[in-house]
Amino acid sequence: MKTLLKAALALLLLCGAAGAYLAATTPPPPSPPVRPAPPATKAVSAAVIDGATGEIYAEKEGLLRVHPASTTKILTCLIALEEGKALLDADAVVTPLAEAQDGTNLGLRSDLPISLREVLYGMMLVSGNDAAVAVAETVGGSYGRFIEMMNEKCASIGVSHTHFANPNGLTDPDHYTTARDMVRIARRAMENPDFRAIVKEKTHAMTYRDGMIRIVENRNEFLTGGYPGANGVKTGTTDAAGDCLVASAEQDGRLMIAAVYHDEDRFEDVKAWLDYGFAAARADDAYRAALAAEPPLYKWVNRILGREPHA
Repeated sequence: MKTLLKAALALLLLCGAAGAYLAATTPPPPSPPVRPAPPATKAVSAAVIDGATGEIYAEKEGLLRVHPASTTKILTCLIALEEGKALLDADAVVTPLAEAQDGTNLGLRSDLPISLREVLYGMMLVSGNDAAVAVAETVGGSYGRFIEMMNEKCASIGVSHTHFANPNGLTDPDHYTTARDMVRIARRAMENPDFRAIVKEKTHAMTYRDGMIRIVENRNEFLTGGYPGANGVKTGTTDAAGDCLVASAEQDGRLMIAAVYHDEDRFEDVKAWLDYGFAAARADDAYRAALAAEPPLYKWVNRILGREPHA
């Protein structure tokens, strides 16, 4: 019996020594990347999101309520492409309400029929406020119903700090968003291939039913600013909102979306924020790859020691 006890004690001591040795010699798991502060920006509010994962890599006053101006039209276009898909090749409804809109307009007229699809290009490239109302009345059946659809869509996307009161972004105290919400809305919109096709166009030959063609140019200077992979999405400007921009780019198959609000240097600032997002994504990829390459024995020891990150 004494021999068995001695053997058991020796085995325990050996296991303890082996465990101590493993604990001492096993390297810790890879360290997660430490992100630097996001780039300085003149924007009052800003955010950048990974188009694939939905992770927001950085924000500045991301929940600050802002006027969205014409970035509103991102949601207007998305609803038209999804809820109004069956109407895209039908004539757009152009009412006196559409024709009477303030600000930038396409000059739509009820006596110049044009398809809803063509109106979407005019709305997103030229930022026609009359086009947005025509889209709303065509897709919603009424202006008021479309506004309800906008806020219903926000709820379905999961944004909770936004409320829309019109389809074009003209200033209204009950019409607001946040940079965090808007990058989420834009991410949802960029999942739609038809939306992507529209917002990446630099010019479009907008064709009326009678064969008349009007060449419209995209006012989003980010698309022509030389940023690698630039492919969207929408500018906005009003006195209340200042200059704002939601911009997207795709590099190595990864989509990144940034938004800046009330920013006099919007076209440069979004480039820096997109750079930051892409760099953060690459660092995260490298970290996950290093974790995956960790030897199983090391992973097991680190898990016992409580050093291994939770899956």
